[in-house]
Amino acid sequence: AASEAAETAPGWRPPAIRGAEKRDYTLGELQQFDGCVPEASIFVAVKRNIYDVTSRPDLYGTGGAYSYLPGKDASRLLAKMKPKLEEGEDPLDLSDLTEKEQATLDQWDAFFAKKYEVVGKVIVSDVGAR
Repeated sequence: AASEAAETAPGWRPPAIRGAEKRDYTLGELQQFDGCVPEASIFVAVKRNIYDVTSRPDLYGTGGAYSYLPGKDASRLLAKMKPKLEEGEDPLDLSDLTEKEQATLDQWDAFFAKKYEVVGKVIVSDVGAR
């Protein structure tokens, strides 16, 4: 009965499902943590660091102001301050960023590092993902 009361208390969230596990993820695996499933973890990657932002579904979950960031490496989006990539744009290629865009990205990375736990890194292939 006590656990049932806790489960209905304001602010209570069910335990994360499907992968709150600390490990490295491919971009394909990261997509499942996009904030669209209420019980699942929400991950945002910045500069290949994967941050667990599950504690803020109001920002990163469906309908949140930053709901376009989870489930992907959002580095280019944050650096260029835009909600989606152009067709064919590589989310991991940061080589063409201007100095200003790189500085913006560094600020975002510092913000996420200060507020959220790193749960892994974005990896390019499935090798070593498990």
